[in-house]
Amino acid sequence: RGHRGSADFGLACACLRERAHSYSWEDLLSMAGDGDAMEVDAEAPAPAAEATEAAEAAEAPAPAPAAAEEAPAAAAEAPAPAPAAPVIEVTPAGPSQDETCEAAVKATLDAPDNAGERIRNAAWAEAPDDVADCVELAARQLLYEALDKEDQTTAKKIVAVLVDHTVHCEQCGDRGPVLNVAHKLLEDCIDAAPSTNADGWWDLVESHKGALTENPAIFKAGKFILLRLCNSLLKRLSRTRQATLCGRILMFMAAAWPLSEKSALNMKGLCHTDNVTEFESADQFDAQNADDDFDDAGDGAPKEDYDTYSGFWSVQKYLSNPPSCFKDVKGFLAAVDVTCSALERTACTPDEFERERAAMVERQAQPMNVEPEDDTQQMLGSQKYLTNSRLLRIQLRDPQLRTQVCSQLYMVLDYLRRELESMNARDWASEPKARVRKILAGTPPTGPEAAGSLDLLLEHEVQWAAWKKKGCPPFEKEPLPEKPKQKRPYYAPPLPEVLKRKQARRDALEKKRKDEEPPLEEKCRRLASQIPTLKEHLQEWRDADDPAEDIDDEYHPRHDPVWKFRALRLVMKEKLPWFADMHDANIEVAVDKMFPDRPKRTDRPAPPPPPPKPVVKKKRVREESPPKEEDAKRRKDDRDESPRSRRERSARDRP
Repeated sequence: RGHRGSADFGLACACLRERAHSYSWEDLLSMAGDGDAMEVDAEAPAPAAEATEAAEAAEAPAPAPAAAEEAPAAAAEAPAPAPAAPVIEVTPAGPSQDETCEAAVKATLDAPDNAGERIRNAAWAEAPDDVADCVELAARQLLYEALDKEDQTTAKKIVAVLVDHTVHCEQCGDRGPVLNVAHKLLEDCIDAAPSTNADGWWDLVESHKGALTENPAIFKAGKFILLRLCNSLLKRLSRTRQATLCGRILMFMAAAWPLSEKSALNMKGLCHTDNVTEFESADQFDAQNADDDFDDAGDGAPKEDYDTYSGFWSVQKYLSNPPSCFKDVKGFLAAVDVTCSALERTACTPDEFERERAAMVERQAQPMNVEPEDDTQQMLGSQKYLTNSRLLRIQLRDPQLRTQVCSQLYMVLDYLRRELESMNARDWASEPKARVRKILAGTPPTGPEAAGSLDLLLEHEVQWAAWKKKGCPPFEKEPLPEKPKQKRPYYAPPLPEVLKRKQARRDALEKKRKDEEPPLEEKCRRLASQIPTLKEHLQEWRDADDPAEDIDDEYHPRHDPVWKFRALRLVMKEKLPWFADMHDANIEVAVDKMFPDRPKRTDRPAPPPPPPKPVVKKKRVREESPPKEEDAKRRKDDRDESPRSRRERSARDRP
């Protein structure tokens, strides 16, 4: 790293890489476990050479019969061959322009059209056995010269043409180290650049995000280099002055790597214990507040004592490591109680809250002027508050500090509540959690919205914690292979199943009919609107008697009993006094009263009179005489009862 501008350094790296590429990962791991095996044989055959020898052996003619007898014994001693890897068709390189790889890279800086194809053709012509190292060595030489001259424009052009070369090699079917050359050079550029100039280089990474991360083959070849690049850059950047750039890097990592990436899951559940909040001791607090005339807030309120000050800032020790709260429950609850009491004591009044809300609504209604952020605005977005005791009274009234402290307490208390619930222990976190939420909701101007957002966030946190307890199974699933469509064999279902299906179809039709059928009230309303008046109903009789209509007698309404019944119902409903003249329910009387001047037909015979009702003679039934025993008993009762009772009974029995 110290001799990055030297060509010898790049050459040494290329030689070491070439030597390491001649061994597989299994060989390197076995060497790492055995101290004697670390001495690598320089003349060991490369995997490509072994594959060539195997291919030549496959094309050799069959052995003679004498040699064939020895073949089974040799085959028994030889290990079983490994399964063959899938073969990827590689497009051969085109004709070169009689230039070296370094000259091709330099020429494409000014004419970037077909840069990848031109560099690939030159590398295959110069070093067909080691294309990746040839391209990397040529590009490093030019890159280091540009970095020594602090020529960032040329360095960015070199990285851009190498990204184009990587994409072209992947399209041609190349695999292996040739696909991560651009990642290595990009890492060297960002490592060599100062942290104050990291924005420009990260813009270059984001401009080539699609080429470096969306292609599976290219991303697989260089994902570890990208991960190392992002982590090293995050360590160098300031989280307060360069918060925006840190957020861009984190968003890039979240979009490039899947959710199940093990390096970003914190499988051990470690906490950020390095974040230590230091505050004043009791002696320092007394020295700072020795001046009684000093009024920080300017409202004449009494100053906060050391117990409030220490309790307010000591709670940060528990928030940076939530599992430690189980070891010191009393201390944690005491610090939370002191913090909540201080925040409740300095809370705004309802009138102040309404004024702040109204001012926020007014600001939101005004048009926003978007201005570029500077370093000061970035610093204010992620600051660490001062712990000076003379600032405490002002900080307790600051809405931003109140929101942040309450949000931290709310999330940690919810975590402790879920842990206590899983351990079936006494729940001592729900009460302070409700207290903190009330304080947060009463903080102007966006307190209710912040509390609702935290509730939604904690609902998602439950699902996230359950997913991590299951070992973080991958969300991504391979698509199922498409099965060829086969002709379905004939299947005759049994009779009960056929009947069941028919009944299901009938039920579905009946349900559909009921859904489409109007309710009972609507039906009644429709029927009521369809009932004709008496005049409309009797008009049919009038038309049938009209000679001009010439209607046959067999179609006369008087032959329809249903029509006559409806006519009687309508007469009863509208003209009830007419029933006195309608003997034997003669409808024609009602027609004459409704249409007195109606024409009548004289050629039609009068309706036959109704048949007389048969007279049924009643048979006289002879009463049976009561039995002798009952007659004797009745006579005895008559003798025993008084004359008055006998007269009353005779009057009752008299018809």
